[in-house]
Amino acid sequence: MKYSLTAAAWLLLSYAATPPAVAQPVSAALGPDAYVDAPQVIVRRGIDRLAGFLIGAKEPGPGAVRAFLEREIAPYFDFAYMARWAAGPYSRRMSESENAAMSARLRALFLGALARNLGSFARTLPRVQVYPARTGRDRGETLVDARVNAGPWKATLTFRFYRARDGWKVFDVSANGVSAVAFYRRYFTALLRRYGTRALFN
Repeated sequence: MKYSLTAAAWLLLSYAATPPAVAQPVSAALGPDAYVDAPQVIVRRGIDRLAGFLIGAKEPGPGAVRAFLEREIAPYFDFAYMARWAAGPYSRRMSESENAAMSARLRALFLGALARNLGSFARTLPRVQVYPARTGRDRGETLVDARVNAGPWKATLTFRFYRARDGWKVFDVSANGVSAVAFYRRYFTALLRRYGTRALFN
C-alpha cells in the first residue's frame, strides 16, 4: 500500500466517520467514570463528533474543518509524544526547542492534511464498529480497534493510547496495520538527514 502524508491523515480519521444514528454502542456496562476515561469511549465520541460536524456542515472549507479539528479532535492526541516516537534517536540529540518545533510541525502536517481532505469529503458515511479496549504489547499501552465498513472498502483502524496525567491520549493510529508514527519517522528522518534541525523551523 503506497502511503503518503495525505493518505495517512485521510485514512486515520476521515474514513472513521459515522452518524450517531448508526453508531455501534460500546459496552453497556460502562459507568459514568468509565465514560470519561475509557479509551473505546474516547474513540466512539471522537468519531461521532466528527460525523455530526460533517453531517451538519454544508461543504465546509479547510479553515472551518481545521478549527473543528483543533477544538474537538486534537485534544485526544499527544503530538509531543508522537513526535518523540517519530524522531527516534534524533529526539535525544535535539534541544528542547527543536523537539517542540518538531511536535508543532507534526501537528500542523497531520491536522492540515486531514482538514484539506475532510473539506472535500463527499459522503455517504460508512459504518464504524468500535471494540472494547485491549492491552498492547508495551507496558501501559492500550489499543482500541475500529472496524470501518464502506461497502467494498473495509479497514481496521487501531488507536494506541497511553495514560497521561490528564487521561488517556492517542499517540499512534494504524490503518490496516500501517502506522502513522512509522510514516512520520520516515518523513522526519529523511528531512533531518538532508537539511538538519533548521528545517524544523521553516
